[in-house]
Amino acid sequence: MSSNLRSYFEVLKNLNFTKLWISQITSQLTNYLLSFAVILKVFALTKSSVSVGILVFSFGLATVFFGALAGVYADRFDRKWLLTIINFLQAIAVAFYIPFIDNFWGLVVITFIYSSLNQFYLPAEAPSIPNLVEKKDLLVANSYFSFTGSFSLIVGFAIAGPLVSAFGPTSPFIAGFFLLLIATLATLLLPNLKAEDGGSKHLLENVWTEFKVGVEHFWNNEKLHFPLLSLLSIQLINGMLITIAPAFIVKMLGIELEKGSFLAILPLGLGVLAGALLLGVEDHRFTRVQLINLGFYGMGTTIFLLSFINNIPYPLFYYALIALGAGYFNAHIFAPSHSILQTYADSEMRGRVYGSLFVLQQAAATLPTILVGFFADILPLSAVIGSMGILLLVLGASLRPFRRHHLT
Repeated sequence: MSSNLRSYFEVLKNLNFTKLWISQITSQLTNYLLSFAVILKVFALTKSSVSVGILVFSFGLATVFFGALAGVYADRFDRKWLLTIINFLQAIAVAFYIPFIDNFWGLVVITFIYSSLNQFYLPAEAPSIPNLVEKKDLLVANSYFSFTGSFSLIVGFAIAGPLVSAFGPTSPFIAGFFLLLIATLATLLLPNLKAEDGGSKHLLENVWTEFKVGVEHFWNNEKLHFPLLSLLSIQLINGMLITIAPAFIVKMLGIELEKGSFLAILPLGLGVLAGALLLGVEDHRFTRVQLINLGFYGMGTTIFLLSFINNIPYPLFYYALIALGAGYFNAHIFAPSHSILQTYADSEMRGRVYGSLFVLQQAAATLPTILVGFFADILPLSAVIGSMGILLLVLGASLRPFRRHHLT
């Protein structure tokens, strides 16, 4: 067995990391399953990309409102119990989708509540990885988490439509409820992950101050600038892609959303999966900065090429190749960026750093998601997609000055 492959198995032998990973699998699977199910329902109700943009906006609004508070809590309290409580509360929130399944604004409000709870999960989850694995295993551990994202995207997005078609519009939410109960049990079995900085009875009064500390840590530590801006940029593009996805599937691929959406999602997810799995091998040949560069330029090029799909004789085959490439390059941005962030962020501030990161990500992406939905309703989708590819290439090039602080 090669040393690269052995490193993957060694990390997985760490049972505490495996418990956290199981929680992430079930939680992420629920996120993607519900996200696509709600997007499908909203597009079916309204036939508008702007409405999908409003739904995506509700995700971002929750981050802006609660991300700062969540990051502070992640640094002040035992992350084991934060993860466990949030998993359980999200399961309860998911159950409330069922009576509001045909109400657009009801779906938006519940999505906001579910996403608000998720803000407390994310800053407690990712910063816990360095507490459970050795520093040398960080990239492999983050590759597992990147793999989980791709696996969840493939399964969650792929089965959302067929589930609705076969068992009715409430079936994804019933499945999500039970998945989150599994996540709750997995985190309940974790060891204590109490942060170095204990709780405070005046925490609410100090949230803004603590959030500013997280932002200042980004500002003052130049080695955090590149991963921060990389993650902000890819979040911006991914939010735009999610907003126009239903219209693209229906109008450009000619696929019925509920019955055949998995055909559109499968190659993209397989590409992300391949990229995540190969990162452990590529890390021995390329620096993390080089991997991120590859991600930006590769994904920007593939998205730009996607805009020519209407001029290709076999559009589904062409799309499958493009989506496979886009997913592969997408994985090369997330895991290396998080690894750099976790390496250079002070250990006692990781929760605040991640809380600040998620707030900044959503603040940067929220307005563009609505704008791209508006343009997708009035302009040719090919023009919108081509512009997004060019934007990603420009974003990748604009990060060049921030790379000088990283040699690995």
